[in-house]
Amino acid sequence: MPQIRPLLGWLRRGIDRVGRALEHPAVTPGVFIAFGAFLVMIWVTAASGAPYIGYDAHAYYQAAALHDPYRATINGGFDATGGLYEYKYPPPLAQLLAPVHLVGISWPLFLTAWIAVLLLALWRVGGRWTLLLLLFPPVLGELWLGNLNILLGLAVVLGTRWPSAWAFILLTKITPGVGLLWFAVRREWRALAIALGVTAGIAVVSLVLAPGLWTDFIAASRTQLGATVDVPRQAVPIPLPLRLAVAAVLVVWGARTDRAWVLPIAVGVSVPFLWWNVFATMVAAIPLASWRPSAARAADGAIADRPAASATL
Repeated sequence: MPQIRPLLGWLRRGIDRVGRALEHPAVTPGVFIAFGAFLVMIWVTAASGAPYIGYDAHAYYQAAALHDPYRATINGGFDATGGLYEYKYPPPLAQLLAPVHLVGISWPLFLTAWIAVLLLALWRVGGRWTLLLLLFPPVLGELWLGNLNILLGLAVVLGTRWPSAWAFILLTKITPGVGLLWFAVRREWRALAIALGVTAGIAVVSLVLAPGLWTDFIAASRTQLGATVDVPRQAVPIPLPLRLAVAAVLVVWGARTDRAWVLPIAVGVSVPFLWWNVFATMVAAIPLASWRPSAARAADGAIADRPAASATL
């Protein structure tokens, strides 16, 4: 509509001005000063024994001990009556973090290091916009809770170049694996095979090392199935099957039109339970807004039979 075009033009010019301002040499040091201040606050709060700081990260920390990590979830179902910190992911993440307990890392130190990883991931996907993203409520909530949604966004960004990064998504939140339709629609079969192959390889090694953990994980997952349809009041009240369908449509549309920025949105929409902090995943749309099909993939024959569309918003 003609009356909208001036508004869109004004908006684009405003975004460009802000972007140029954020390229000032003082911004990057400011970002890391903000990071440092936040990490000090995290350490002090965790050391004081506050129970809800790093709520999700605490579940990862406890699960890393590999001492019956799914018992609270099995006993408590979705409502956490079995324990305050319920671990609900497949075993590989807990196994990867197991050295934390072997070397005796304390909870405050673990949480501070974990949040530092999340901040670096945010900087990687946010670039010059990182300082503003720190004011985005879902990002702040994510950093307080210590979930891994920002890492999911980073995995999506990396996955457009290195498909093996999708293994992190498939072996944590699982259902956002609907994003692999991107490769199938674009007939990038080699990339799809790498993503699935790496995931399967890690899962097999994990299963061989600890078959009992996988048995418990399946039992724990059964306690969560009902809540994916009968959504709890704390989450966005949209059932998982409907969100998966919407995510699939987004991915197919994005794949056919070279709009990679829809991938982190689809991943965020398709997580098992849509909490407000999950929207932090979607900041990964920023670097993917300028994504273009690589010459290597075009040469691979995946999309050579059709002209590339521009990756515009």
